[in-house]
Amino acid sequence: MRYQPFEMHCHTRHSDGSFTVPGLLEGAAAYGYAGLALTDHNAVSALREVTPELEARTCRVIPGIEWTTFFGHLLVLGCRRFVDWRFVTPDTIDDALAEIREAGGVAGVAHPCEVGSPLMCGCNWEFHVTRWDLVDYVEIWSGDDPHARAKNTLALPWYDALLNAGHHLAVSAGRDWHGPDQPGETPLLTATYLGIEGPVTAEGALEALRAGRTYVTMGPTVELTLRQGGREIGLGETAEPGAAELTVLVGQEERREIWSRSGIQVTGLRLTANSETVAQAACTGGAVTLPLDLAPGWLRVELLGSYLDGRSGILALTSPVYVAGK
Repeated sequence: MRYQPFEMHCHTRHSDGSFTVPGLLEGAAAYGYAGLALTDHNAVSALREVTPELEARTCRVIPGIEWTTFFGHLLVLGCRRFVDWRFVTPDTIDDALAEIREAGGVAGVAHPCEVGSPLMCGCNWEFHVTRWDLVDYVEIWSGDDPHARAKNTLALPWYDALLNAGHHLAVSAGRDWHGPDQPGETPLLTATYLGIEGPVTAEGALEALRAGRTYVTMGPTVELTLRQGGREIGLGETAEPGAAELTVLVGQEERREIWSRSGIQVTGLRLTANSETVAQAACTGGAVTLPLDLAPGWLRVELLGSYLDGRSGILALTSPVYVAGK
């Protein structure tokens, strides 16, 4: 298995973007993405312009749509048939999620803590979900800079509260990319890495989201292996409480020519379990191995460092490894 970089939230002229479909795919390929999720607002017509020839010379496309409603935005990927979003209400969202699942789709909450009414009606998540087992992931980073706006600062504890309640949800990042970058512009470029078996395909990407094999990053790669009782446990999988050993391998070569322009420097890593810091270690790259005593719940790795003009924050963050018993 290899983790591959994707851009997970994009728009074209088929909704409110300025990208042509070829222009979007060419832009993604130029930034080193292996694929992208094509998520126009309430429209799938752009997918008619995605040809095998276009994908072969650019990147893979996950077919999708951004359900854009008065009660929140939902990223719906890979449905084998049309699932109607127009009449979904806060109290019928579970039925809609079940229909998405039945149609073979994957569902992800987009920017759940975005500004809502009256400034941005419908952007804040207000659906009354009770069947979180029918949701696959949460977009915890939205936009160019994951630390620049309150919507992302609030999204992480919002997501953690769902994990603490026992739900299994992967993470994603999406630039909410609408148009070509201006000449001379050096945007921050987050990526969602998806753990894909074999060649990069849309179905392989969807399966990675379903299984929780994802992490988000501003650049450096993060490889995680948890060893326990002869088992190797990866992202999205479940360990047992008790002794374990965690190895984290931080890479700084993949897509480096893209993200190094933003002055990204790795300084350390942090392990968070059930919303509490359980370990920290200095790290400027390479492998770090830590002994652990796992408690029921969940565990993730966060890569720390600086970027741009010395701003500090989380540079990468994994989906959880779960621990049985809670």
